[in-house]
Order: sequence, then C-alpha cells, then structure tokens
Amino acid sequence: TDFLGWLRNSDFGRQEAAATNNHGTFYDLLLAGLAYATGDKALARRTVLDARSRRIAPQIAADGSQPQELTRTRSWHYSTFDLVAYTRLAAIGRHVDVDLWAYRGPDGQSLFKAVDYLLPAATGAAAWPHPELEFLRYAATDVVHAAADAGDARARRAVPALAAPPGGDLWPLPPAAA
Repeated sequence: TDFLGWLRNSDFGRQEAAATNNHGTFYDLLLAGLAYATGDKALARRTVLDARSRRIAPQIAADGSQPQELTRTRSWHYSTFDLVAYTRLAAIGRHVDVDLWAYRGPDGQSLFKAVDYLLPAATGAAAWPHPELEFLRYAATDVVHAAADAGDARARRAVPALAAPPGGDLWPLPPAAA
C-alpha cells in the first residue's frame, strides 16, 4: 500500500506515469498490479481500461510497430520489453474483467498486431530491420507465447520456431501476474 501511494504521488511516479514509452507502460503494470494486490480492484480496472487510449493507441502504430521503441539503438530489446509489460497488464486485466487483447485503436492498433510485427524476426524468418546492438531472438519468446495463449493464430503457429531463452523456455510456468 505504501509503494502504491508512493508510485501515485511522488514526483518520480508522476514522471513515469506521464512517459509515453515503455516507462509509462511499466508504470501502468506496477500501478494495476499493486492496486489489485492491495484490494483496490477499481483502480486496477481503471488502469487497464485507460491503457487502451493512454498507451496502446498512441504507442503502437497501425502496422504493429512501436515507433518510440524503434528509434533506440536497442530497438528489438525495447520493443519486446515494452510488450512484456503489456502482456502482464493484459493478464491483470483478466482479473478485473478487461480484455486488453481485444482492444483495437482508431487506426487498428492492438497488442496482437504488436506481437505479430515481431514474428518474422522472432522466428528467424527475417532479419530485424531496425537498429539493434545485440539482437537476441529469444527476447520475444514470452510475448509470443502470451499472444498465442490469448488467441493469436499467427503467434500460435510461430511458437515451435521460437528460440529458447538461456535456461530453457519457462512459459509453462505462469507469469507472476497470472
């Protein structure tokens, strides 16, 4: 409860809430998770609902790319990293009756499109066409699994071609948000 209060009221928390890249997405994940864990299901629900217009619509392009993450020198890392926050936020959404996977932005933006944008590089079918200092194909493994489990047929077909992370594919172990 103290951490939730700090996150909502501190200068640092407010800056992260206002961020329009992965920082903002992770802020929403922390806020929704802490709210749910402390019994404030209304705040958790509102946070997940608001992520549609505050995060997905402005941060994910119609083609599924994440323009703010693509400008970085580690564009693959940050594109997959941001989607980890989104997929965990969607998992919290299931507990507060919000299907974040079903959301479609005004230009067709969606979590499914964002994951599908990664599939050619995640499966090794194509090179990642953006700057990346250290391309690690397995960085997309969890988000592709999450999309497949949420009903994305393209992601489901891609799962057998994914690279296992060091230590093996741990997807069968439920994420903390579940």
